[in-house]
Amino acid sequence: MRELTRRGLLTAGAGDRHHISSAVVLALPERRAELSERLAGMHGVEVHASEGSRIVVTIEGPTSGMLGETLTMISAMDGVLAANMVFEHAEDQEARS
Repeated sequence: MRELTRRGLLTAGAGDRHHISSAVVLALPERRAELSERLAGMHGVEVHASEGSRIVVTIEGPTSGMLGETLTMISAMDGVLAANMVFEHAEDQEARS
């Protein structure tokens, strides 16, 4: 079991964990293709599917906070109606090696 420390709480374990989340982005249907391209160009974002007004993405990064910041940036994009995180997972970096 990992030791709970003040630094660990403040940094959300930055550096030793990898976070990944899935999200659904609701876009204006006429802007979906353009937004899919913009999202695919963002660091840590991968587009997996899009249909109608929905775009399914994953977001990866070193902290949960970074995932939230990326989702906030997506929400603020022109043509995006909503962006909602569906699932988040974190694993130790050693497990990824």
